[in-house]
Amino acid sequence: MSSSKPRVLILGGGFGGMYAALEFERALAHGAKLDVILVNHDNFFLFTPMLHEVAASDLDITNIVSPIRKLLRRVTFFHGEIETIDLAHQRVGVSHGHENHCHALPYDHLILALGSTTNFFDIPGLADRAFTMKSLSDAIVLRNHLIANLEEADFECGTSQRTGLLNFVVAGGGFAGVETIAAMNDFLREAVEFFPHLREDMLRIILVSSGRDILPELGEKLGTYAQHKLAEQKVEIRSNCKVTAVKDQDVTLSDGTTITTNTLVW
Repeated sequence: MSSSKPRVLILGGGFGGMYAALEFERALAHGAKLDVILVNHDNFFLFTPMLHEVAASDLDITNIVSPIRKLLRRVTFFHGEIETIDLAHQRVGVSHGHENHCHALPYDHLILALGSTTNFFDIPGLADRAFTMKSLSDAIVLRNHLIANLEEADFECGTSQRTGLLNFVVAGGGFAGVETIAAMNDFLREAVEFFPHLREDMLRIILVSSGRDILPELGEKLGTYAQHKLAEQKVEIRSNCKVTAVKDQDVTLSDGTTITTNTLVW
């Protein structure tokens, strides 16, 4: 990097980091005198609002990923892991490659856009047993798990274990949870007809929502409408309810009930 130009370092390639980088991309195109680097552990931008559609096989993964190097022509991209941030000396330690080769990247201005991690609220057993929906691998793992459950439940020798295999629970009544359970519901009910020993009425697909209405972001009227639509599609909704513990294949809810399942999406 040229020391004569202000050095801008963007950490994270999600929505925040990428949109910042694209603004700098436009500024550089208009002659801004800057050195800008984006650091991210993936070399693609992931459109996370559509992860549930990948999990339900409605979309191919190529529809929700965009190569960062294709999006950015003037902003430099560094594909690696952030190891340290030294605010005093204005340097960020990053590593890359199979052998984790390290670099120290200096900066004049630092943009932190590292996103978030899933909060399991210290609920016993949850972090070890729940599926999440934050990354591309999360969506693929969940899709493969749904198919594997149907395959296993279809064997006649698995009759006694079908309950746990064919109960599916999603915890969270906001956008992510509702979109995920709707996609899972469509996928499972369409797929089950191809399994000779299974019937649609064996499926139990449950949404656990801590509020009275789902989708509180949209207001009571639209939330109630969405709830009715899900119910019409045979989704069971547990309102004013929370997951309090997960042990083996039992999910315990705050109303005292227990659901046997090996599929809990948090």
